[in-house]
Order: sequence, then C-alpha cells, then structure tokens
Amino acid sequence: MLKKLACVAVVLTLPGIAGCAYENPAQPGPPVVNLSAPAQVSVGASPGTGTQSGTATISATVQNVNGAGLPNVVVTFATTRGTIAPAQAATGVNGVATATLTANDTADVTAAVGTLSAHMLVVSTGGSTPPTTPTLPVAFLNVTGSATTGVPVVFSVSSSVSGATWSWSFGDGANDQSTAFAISHTYGRAGTYVATVSSSVTSSSSASVVVTDPPAQPGTPVAALSVTLTCTPATHGTPTPCNVSATYAGSGVPSANITGVQWDWGDGVSELTTKPVNTHAYVSQGTYRVFASVNAQTVNGVQGATTSTSVVIP
Repeated sequence: MLKKLACVAVVLTLPGIAGCAYENPAQPGPPVVNLSAPAQVSVGASPGTGTQSGTATISATVQNVNGAGLPNVVVTFATTRGTIAPAQAATGVNGVATATLTANDTADVTAAVGTLSAHMLVVSTGGSTPPTTPTLPVAFLNVTGSATTGVPVVFSVSSSVSGATWSWSFGDGANDQSTAFAISHTYGRAGTYVATVSSSVTSSSSASVVVTDPPAQPGTPVAALSVTLTCTPATHGTPTPCNVSATYAGSGVPSANITGVQWDWGDGVSELTTKPVNTHAYVSQGTYRVFASVNAQTVNGVQGATTSTSVVIP
C-alpha cells in the first residue's frame, strides 16, 4: 500500500511563483521475533530392555524459531496404549522433557505444547509382566496356640525338603538353629508371641502363641473357730441358762481361753461377758432367737465366730 504523500506549500524567491514539495515514505523495519515462544515440538523414544522390557523413555524437544531448546516449558504426554507417566513434565535447560511409557503393544504417543504437537509410534519390546521368581518348597510351622510360662513349648516344621538348617525365632527375642524338624522353647513371661521358622531352601512360616501364667496355687487353709450355743428354757420370769462351747482345728477350746461373748437375747437386751456361760430372765412368754458372738484365744491368735439358737419360753 502506498503511503499518502504530503504536499507542503513553499514560497520561492522569485516573485509571484509558488510550488509544492513531496515527502517520501520511510521503509518498514524487519518484524520482531519472540525467541522465548515455542515454535516446534519433536518426539523421540528409547525402548527399555531386560527388566525394563515393555517400557520406553519418551523425549519431547521444544525449540524456538531459531532451533534453540526452550527450558521450563510444560509438555503434555498422551498414549493410545498402556500408560505414560507423568502426564505433564517441564523441559530442562536443554529444552527436553521426558516421560515413561508402559505398554505391551504398539502405542501412538503424542507430545503437545499449546497448539503445537508431535507424535510417533512406539513398538513394544516385551510384555509388562516382570520375570517370575522360582517358587521355593513350602514349610509349615506347627505349635500349640496356647502355652504356660515356665513350661517348655514344642515347635516343629513340616516340609518335603531334607538336610535343611532351620532358623527358629520365638518372638520373645530368642533365636536358635537346628537341623532337626522339632525344637522346644520356654517362655519366661506371659504375652502373645509370633514365632517363625525359615531356611535358605524353603519358604518361611509363622504362628502365634498365647502364653499365660499358671493359676495361683491355693494356700494352706487356716483353721476356723467353731462355736455352739446351748440354752435350757425356763418359764418367763425365771432365769434361762445358756452355755457356749468352742472347738478349733478339731480340738476343744478350754473355757478359760474364751475371752469375750457378746450376748443378744432376742428381746432387745444384749450384754458382754468374759465367760462362756450366762443366764437371762424373759419377762414374757414367746419364742426368742439368742445370738452369741464369741472371741477365743487359739494357737493362731484370737479367732471369732457367731452362733445362735431358738428358745421357747412358756
């Protein structure tokens, strides 16, 4: 497009003559180039081998218009087969971002930056299943589920192998080894323990053992004081005599060893004496319950006991 010319009136030195001068347009400069803007994206792949079979390292290179790598540009990865991770990655100082493809079939991988994208077909070099580990013969630990502190527990192992050295761990910090298929161990404290047996040629096996303390042994029983109350009923108004007799550990207690008797005559009257005999006169006819709480000196110190009897007063 032509630039409009500007006409400028000029007064010439000659009298009566005027003229018009024209200004030529300036030439346009070169366009400004943004060297930090992505101009192209390319994709490469490096398939894995050995234990990495079935994977590939995907590399996306981001460059500006001059072909220089651009750092810190986020690249989005996608695949039509398997998985790719991470889904987004930033380019490094060399303008390259990487991700890992895992697939067991040919995949179409895409790398995109804004409206720019590139893709390539990546051929799988193997399945995604890792190599299998040989299966060891099985060993089983046999042990009772409950045990008692201080009592040996027998552990045994069931296995088809022979000549193995067995490593035993009893769960309480104790360990042992044997070539025999059985061993014993004694736990010194109650608790739940996980025992394990293993060898270099078999699988390991574990089992739980609940250990409890033995029940407390009953102590020697202490002999008890046994007392008997005998009363001879009399008519009301007449004293009724009562007598207390006592035995301890199968032997009679002398009367002199009876140190106190608390009498309750059943009619509201009570009294304390130091003798095993006493009398009481009932005012009215009736049936009364007489109680005697006795203290007696024995070979094991002062012991006490209570007894009662029914008295019918005519």
